[in-house]
Amino acid sequence: MLRYHMQTQEKTLATLLVLSLVMNVFLLAIALAPGGDPGRALSQPREDETPPTATPVPLPVEREIEGGGRASMQAPVILQKIEVGRGGPFAPDRVTEEGAMVDVSVEVAPGRGRVLVQTTPLMGVVFQDAANHAVIAAQNHSHANLSTSDIIFSIRGPEEVSAIDGPSAGALMAMLLLSVVEGFDIDENVTVTGTIDEGGEIGPVGGIIMKAEAAAASGKTLLLLSGKNDRMLDYREETRALGGLRVIRHRLIAVDTKEYIEENYNIRVGYVDSIDSLLADIRMPGETSVTAVA
Repeated sequence: MLRYHMQTQEKTLATLLVLSLVMNVFLLAIALAPGGDPGRALSQPREDETPPTATPVPLPVEREIEGGGRASMQAPVILQKIEVGRGGPFAPDRVTEEGAMVDVSVEVAPGRGRVLVQTTPLMGVVFQDAANHAVIAAQNHSHANLSTSDIIFSIRGPEEVSAIDGPSAGALMAMLLLSVVEGFDIDENVTVTGTIDEGGEIGPVGGIIMKAEAAAASGKTLLLLSGKNDRMLDYREETRALGGLRVIRHRLIAVDTKEYIEENYNIRVGYVDSIDSLLADIRMPGETSVTAVA
């Protein structure tokens, strides 16, 4: 058995040696063949081929903000008034809502890249978060370097307002900041209500009817809304006779927001979904934006 095993190993080694010699001869023949250059074919272009070239993509250049500036705009809001119950210690409070206009302003000043919000009236956490989103959206759109500037938002409203909160002024705050950074004037006949995210998308808000009424009463001629606010709910009165009785029923139906507001509140409505579409309606006519590229 031992002799047979050793003979098997010798035959295996001899076979491997022969195969190795055949492979080396084959590779040597390919290398010496005329016109053959297998290495070049894998990694280099032929002499009659044009190597592909990369198309340079212009990268946005951060624009330096020199000095500072200030801009303001009127925004429609919903005021909530709480009337303390007078029917005894357990009487519920009564909450009423109405539309109003407040002055929102932004100031860009030399600083350390902070986003600051005034504290009188008190600003809620949601409003502060909306201010941060507005700054990021404006910076992404304008490619402005705001790391050496402070952005200061403030609101002036009716004296009875003690606190302001909510995200609906986000789109307006982004426009105010862009007007300072890019140096354009805002059409004072226009106002906007809508949220904004860091990518510049305009989102829907509530209280559209009361805001439209307040905007029209203040002399605004155009109210800009998110395209997602294109439908709203309205109560329609239906009357019918039932025997000797007159039955009145209020039915909730969906209506077109633009048609309803324009027919009932004497103010035009426009839909916007992005910063670019918002700029097209809110910028003073005849102005164009300039974006720097490498």
